Amino acid sequence: MSDTGEGGTGLVVVGAPPGRSWNSAQELLAPAVLLRALPSDLRSVALVYRARRPTVAFSSRDLRSSGIGEATRIARRAGFACIIRSPGGRMVAYDDGAVIVDHITRPAGTHGAGHRTFELSATRHLGVLRSLSGCDLRIGAVAGEYCPGEFSINVAGEAKVLGSAQRIAAGAALFSTVVQVEMSQSVRRVIVDVSSALGYPLRKSSLAGLRDFDPALQVDQVLNAHAAAMLVTAASWPTSGTITASAAPGPPRSRGASPRARVLFPSGPAPPSAWRARPRPSPP
Repeated sequence: MSDTGEGGTGLVVVGAPPGRSWNSAQELLAPAVLLRALPSDLRSVALVYRARRPTVAFSSRDLRSSGIGEATRIARRAGFACIIRSPGGRMVAYDDGAVIVDHITRPAGTHGAGHRTFELSATRHLGVLRSLSGCDLRIGAVAGEYCPGEFSINVAGEAKVLGSAQRIAAGAALFSTVVQVEMSQSVRRVIVDVSSALGYPLRKSSLAGLRDFDPALQVDQVLNAHAAAMLVTAASWPTSGTITASAAPGPPRSRGASPRARVLFPSGPAPPSAWRARPRPSPP
């Protein structure tokens, strides 16, 4: 998969900055800032992390609803932070049972940051999840799902477990994904109540996390697998050494793509055992 423009390096950041636990606003502010001011030496940045605080992320569309005031009151009473997210779509709620993947790229043109990006990203995410679980995972919206999308990932055509949204700015694009690994009862309740306040139809049985169907699956497993897949996608040189995904889960590498990428683990999980550091070769 090639989704970045020419030149620059790719960067994969796993977890929060050292010694810090990001709050909900910081988690959503980082990709929004990168979207508007992606450093010139980077052609892509992937932020892969486990959400740490209960959050309801509203879109600009939600803000136009006459029920937005009541929706925010409901969320706050339930102990959820209310944040406005940069990508489009509709409201999404999550807590530490979710994995977030924010992918900021510098596409060669806007043609590389539209419908095709959704399709390619959904295929990559599906490959990652199928490498971890034998659930009947599929791409597509299910009836009555929250934040409906053609490229949601569901189980057996009945329950949504992954959703994505996109925002395109001048010179960059942000593709944001929420993977619901373990959906708590509080997340389910707040999605139901906030959706009702906003006037959005919702089928309660469409709410689910991956662990509802595969109880052995762990949140950090899903985080590490998505980080490995993004590492392959970044395909770039680090400042010192290379991290090679020798057996990274997810779709096979495209022919000619480099498996090398700059990757940071400022905190949180260590690299999967499939990743090994090697000295950086001297330039020719």
